[in-house]
Amino acid sequence: MDYPVHFLENQSEFDVVMQQLLASSWIGFDTEFVGEKTFVPVLCLIQIVTEHDIYLIDTLKIAELTGFLRLVENPDILKITHAGDNDYRLLNTLFATVPNNTFDTQIAAGFVGYNYPAGFGKIVEKELRVNLAKSHTIADWEARPIEAKALSYAIEDVKYLPGLHQKLTQKLRRHKREEWAREENRKWESASFYQTDPYKEVLANEFIHQLDFKDKIFLMRLFAWRREKAAEYNIPKESVLQSRHISTVLRAAKDGANGFRSNRTLPEGIWRKFVGDWQALAQAPASEAEKAFLQALPKPAPDDPEREWAMELMYHFVKKQCIAHEISAALLFPKGDFNRLKAGNPDFDHSILEGWRAALLGENLVQWLRRGAYIDMSWQNASCILNMR
Repeated sequence: MDYPVHFLENQSEFDVVMQQLLASSWIGFDTEFVGEKTFVPVLCLIQIVTEHDIYLIDTLKIAELTGFLRLVENPDILKITHAGDNDYRLLNTLFATVPNNTFDTQIAAGFVGYNYPAGFGKIVEKELRVNLAKSHTIADWEARPIEAKALSYAIEDVKYLPGLHQKLTQKLRRHKREEWAREENRKWESASFYQTDPYKEVLANEFIHQLDFKDKIFLMRLFAWRREKAAEYNIPKESVLQSRHISTVLRAAKDGANGFRSNRTLPEGIWRKFVGDWQALAQAPASEAEKAFLQALPKPAPDDPEREWAMELMYHFVKKQCIAHEISAALLFPKGDFNRLKAGNPDFDHSILEGWRAALLGENLVQWLRRGAYIDMSWQNASCILNMR
């Protein structure tokens, strides 16, 4: 279908259109943003498709986006996206927006036989028999006027969302998986989904287990300091201090400038600018909150090859269930989540073994995964016998 395209760059015109769209039962949307140069990404364009029209919203000229945010939050209006995770995270970061009533074509496709995450072009080609451009030059979405090719790409990003929604909904219905897809989309509709752990970088860094108490405190503070500086200057964290230099700062900062002079890896301009900050971080006494965090920090699990083998075998059972039911294993059980379960990580979200996932896997396999049991294997008359213990 060919849609009339309207470019909105005037606040009053935008407000009128958004008010009119409140009567819609659905919209499809996408966003274009630039996140490489700043700590907080710059929202540059919003594309909306409705039953009859496409709207391109110049968010560099329209400062007040409340009208659009009301659509996103309205539970009576279905929001159709593809890979909407980044869009919703950005809107939450910028405006504390929590969406309601969402449908994502990438998630839906994962329930009806596509690998997850499948690209937009691949799903459009298979479901709608339309060949999109195989690739496009990364546009400078902050540039004005926006290049014609970039605008065409932005339009195509939403033009086919209604057709995909219709096709994929039919397939979900045939497979009796509409509620499964709805359950998976619902995670975006909770404010808790957008909360971030301030110690996330620390927990992801195995290096911390090699440090003594004082250096662990320093490492925690160093990550927090980098985030704060990036927010203050509105630049990426890597522009403040590259991750590869964290260990260098950790070792050298306690000795002040002398600790850095003989080190050639860290640029002199950076350490001269921040060495005072780092020394203060290293020398300040530990707070009660920091002590409590370190006391609760899980120790790395000892090597247990037998348990690791058993857990890997269980993951292959998971994948076999997915193959049998034509559901992407990466959608059902992302490898990162599985690795946390396998490692016995206490921050593993056990709710991932509930709902549609539990229904698909079955009670026995869910119990195996929850208990992390060992498996005995024996051979009988060319048959392999597996027993959980």
